[in-house]
Amino acid sequence: MIWVFGYGSLMSDVWEADYNCLRRERACIFGYERSFTKASTVNWGSKSHPAPTLQVVPLNGGVCSGIAFEFDETSGEAVFAYLRQREGKGFECQNVALELETGEIVEGGCFFYRGKNVIADNDLDHIANMVLKAHGRDGTGLDYVYRVKRELDVMGIRDEATEALVRVIAKKRQPKRPAPFA
Repeated sequence: MIWVFGYGSLMSDVWEADYNCLRRERACIFGYERSFTKASTVNWGSKSHPAPTLQVVPLNGGVCSGIAFEFDETSGEAVFAYLRQREGKGFECQNVALELETGEIVEGGCFFYRGKNVIADNDLDHIANMVLKAHGRDGTGLDYVYRVKRELDVMGIRDEATEALVRVIAKKRQPKRPAPFA
């Protein structure tokens, strides 16, 4: 059997149906977290205003929850060819240990970003400002972050990196109140 771990759009857009997915199950990888530090310069942002999008990055003690997809061995080549094309040349598939919701541990492929569009300053205030300025072919940076949050909520996955970014964005979008007695 072949397993693939999804932590972003792979979790919810039903791509796996085209490859005869045998099972999809909540799972997690340990030692990693979601991070909005991959700069999208086409889909959700532009070269002048890149949108922070997801990647997974190492974090001691971190846990990244997502969806594990199981495929028959005969589908493996087609699945990974599709995913390499979909994810793009900046992503590299690496085998990781997946803990399924059932408690079973399996080895599966996870795509890690190794490209040049990494946002070095991962301060939440900076990331939130980038989100609010970004607009690309598929929508705005804000559309992207809210879509990720909605998808995680629907799946019952609570992700602190996403929650923290949404909180900072919400504060920045609140109307400024005049100081009392000014």
